[in-house]
Amino acid sequence: MSASREICICFRGVTECPIMSDVAEILIARIWNSQSFRQPLETTDGQRVRVVYPGVWTHGFGPDFRDAMLDIDGRLVSGDVEVEINVDGWYQHGHDGNADFDDVILQVVARDRDGDEVRRSNGGSVPRVVLSDYLDQPLNEVSAASGMRPLGAIGFDTCAPDVSAEQPDLIRDVWQRAGDRRMQGKVATISGELAMYAPAQVLYARLLDALGFSRNREPMAEVAARLPLDQLLLRLDGAPETERFWLAAALLLGIGGFLPLAPPDAASGRLEPAQTARIERHWAESGAAWRGIEVPAGFWTRARLRPAAHPVRRLLAAAAIISASPEGLVEHLTSCLTASNPQKAIATWLAGENPYLGKDHGHELIVNVVVPFALAYGEEAYQANVRDAAAELWQQLPAGRGNSVTKSTREQICGEHPVPLRSARAEQGLIHINRQGCRHMRCHECPIAHLALSWKGEIAAETG
Repeated sequence: MSASREICICFRGVTECPIMSDVAEILIARIWNSQSFRQPLETTDGQRVRVVYPGVWTHGFGPDFRDAMLDIDGRLVSGDVEVEINVDGWYQHGHDGNADFDDVILQVVARDRDGDEVRRSNGGSVPRVVLSDYLDQPLNEVSAASGMRPLGAIGFDTCAPDVSAEQPDLIRDVWQRAGDRRMQGKVATISGELAMYAPAQVLYARLLDALGFSRNREPMAEVAARLPLDQLLLRLDGAPETERFWLAAALLLGIGGFLPLAPPDAASGRLEPAQTARIERHWAESGAAWRGIEVPAGFWTRARLRPAAHPVRRLLAAAAIISASPEGLVEHLTSCLTASNPQKAIATWLAGENPYLGKDHGHELIVNVVVPFALAYGEEAYQANVRDAAAELWQQLPAGRGNSVTKSTREQICGEHPVPLRSARAEQGLIHINRQGCRHMRCHECPIAHLALSWKGEIAAETG
């Protein structure tokens, strides 16, 4: 599908996506996702195709389905699947020049059997299947609501609906233990970073990474590398209290390649003209050392981001956190952890007094950065009080607002009996189960599958 087209992100059906510009294309995606067609398929060049796994719907961010698994002429092939109405959609949407589409292993079209084969940017050809040839009724008579799994659903049958209905605590316990394993992995990674870099730089880079989300993590890493924290703090040292934030903002936005600020970028940061001028003045006065090494503007993703996720807004949020830590990031964090109410102290530091970061995103920083960093730092620096406070906080943190991964994974597990998410441990556990199991179809290793099977065995024994 076109990466530039506005797409409604929901799982509830075509009729509830009024901004979709091409309902038919979404319908083809729904048919593919539900495998509502006869198999085996045959490509236009004569290869037999069986769908082992249709892939994960991407909401239009790149190829339509990621990580599909197909049996093509007896060969098991993994890769992406792209859905189009006509063959020419591949070229009209620019996929032939986009390396993000170089892992596409199959083009699924509604019609146009006789079109020329399409090629990836690396020169490889993409096999094509005409899906309308394998439907039991004409495409224009197919209803998207006729028993099809919603886009974004992971599998077909839900994994443990009976356990979810009868013993939700068992499900929740599996989630929390999976969340602990995910946390252990993060702590191990940060421990390795602490062996190479100063603790403050590790925390700084981790905060920027989390503020970048998945779509701007790489440019945020470049900001952390090109403007190390110790150099930023040298510039802030001695600056008037009223200018610390504006100077930090100038250095971060300047090295990020955003200065001078374009009006749309300034608007995304909710900056008034006088504030923009203040930031640009600080960059002109203090940014000479970084001229010529700024992050290229094209490295950032701005398209299809919510205003709160715009990189300018995120860099301003980082400037607020840094300027609110005059004693140092690590020192401020440890003082918050040892306060009478660590969760409240940390939330206030990150988001409570930060106009550029909301409460929900502040909570995400606590879960994904503060806790794993404090656990690793407390252990490596022999500060048991920090480690223990972080471990206690991890046990107490509530669930956040969730995301598409946690929501689709919970739906896949629970079906019509959703188990409430009450803790960050459980929420992170859903992500761990998705990444380690669902994404790779490793159901045989999944603790939820083991629980469901043992539950069925117990019920069979009781009724037998």
